[in-house]
Amino acid sequence: MKRLGMDPREDEQRKLADRLADMQDAQLLQDVRTVLATPEGRRMVWLFIQAMNVDVSAFNPNAMTQSLKIGRQEAGQWWLHVIRDSCPEREAQMRAEANTEEKRLLAQLQQPEEDDDE
Repeated sequence: MKRLGMDPREDEQRKLADRLADMQDAQLLQDVRTVLATPEGRRMVWLFIQAMNVDVSAFNPNAMTQSLKIGRQEAGQWWLHVIRDSCPEREAQMRAEANTEEKRLLAQLQQPEEDDDE
């Protein structure tokens, strides 16, 4: 779409910038799919999302602390939005795997320790 009064060079630059942004978006989505295709990648992304406290209230009576919490949540939400745009099935898979891993680790903690001296 050509704008009235726009220099043809500006129009070409805008089109080039739009194509570049589209290519970068496509590359990001492909990279996210690649990272989330492995259990290790899903574990790392899930640990990051959890560390950002996405599923916890950011409320705090101290405005600076609340701002910090909101900023952290936005970083985690960025990942969630990218995952939902590129491969939404991976979010449920990550949550299920994290739940299974937590149960496995808890069970391991509850097992009596073996004596190495024997």
